[in-house]
Amino acid sequence: MKAKSRTSSTRSPRPSKPLRQRGRPRATHGTVGKETIVIAASKLLDTLPPHRVTNLQIAKKAGVDPALVRYYFSHRAELLLAVIEYILANWINTHPLPATNNTDRLSVHIANMFDFSRRVRSMQRLMIDECAESEDPAIRKRVREMNAAIVRFYAEMLHPDADEERSSPVPLFMHVAIIGLCEFYAAAQSMILPLAPARMGKEQLAEKYKEFIVSLMLDGLRSRID
Repeated sequence: MKAKSRTSSTRSPRPSKPLRQRGRPRATHGTVGKETIVIAASKLLDTLPPHRVTNLQIAKKAGVDPALVRYYFSHRAELLLAVIEYILANWINTHPLPATNNTDRLSVHIANMFDFSRRVRSMQRLMIDECAESEDPAIRKRVREMNAAIVRFYAEMLHPDADEERSSPVPLFMHVAIIGLCEFYAAAQSMILPLAPARMGKEQLAEKYKEFIVSLMLDGLRSRID
């Protein structure tokens, strides 16, 4: 039997695709910077607790490849710290303190803290769970710096002398007390609202509580404030 002849077909080699150099991944929509990713994360945190916000969700919200999130932020805590600083900077810029006496400044500050705790429900979990307890020492250091700045602000309100300022824990206690007074009210709505006086709505109750804590703090500190 005659063997079948084999026809050899020569195929042109496919042109090899140039290897893409490592670096900034392509954005899905135009050029996207860090701030776009931070803003997207902050919007997700308006409705979701921090532990449920993932890089994939953030990337989808920002309209970018998830690799771009990893390119800008080496780990989760670094991104969430950037979100904290973005939220705080925006709030401070839109809620300035009066340039008057210390009593007025502290009064407005406490009221602002209360409004902030109701608006940004995730802040303390972001600050504590995600950043203050981070394995990254640089993240923990930045959290300490932000809180120390607030404690210094309270120390200035009380006007202690230099020696007393170094030894007095009162500014720190003010920081802890004001956070507690504001954060618990924001977090415990399901317990607080059913106990409200009849026909007092949610917003009216919140305004009354804000007035109460401002008076409570100022009355307790009256002798220390100029």
